[in-house]
Amino acid sequence: MTQSIQRNIGPFALMFTGLGSIIGSGWLFGAWKAAKIAGPAAVCAWIIGAVVILAIALTYAE
Repeated sequence: MTQSIQRNIGPFALMFTGLGSIIGSGWLFGAWKAAKIAGPAAVCAWIIGAVVILAIALTYAE
């Protein structure tokens, strides 16, 4: 009783895979632009943002 896995990709799945790839790499360019504009202060901003996101995540986790 062996069944083979059906492997196919539809147009919507392909479109959202491409969209996810574009969005997934977009944050790298955001960090680069922030560092270019703010200089060393961008690192502090990213750390403050991480603390805020951590607090929000812990609130949802509770």
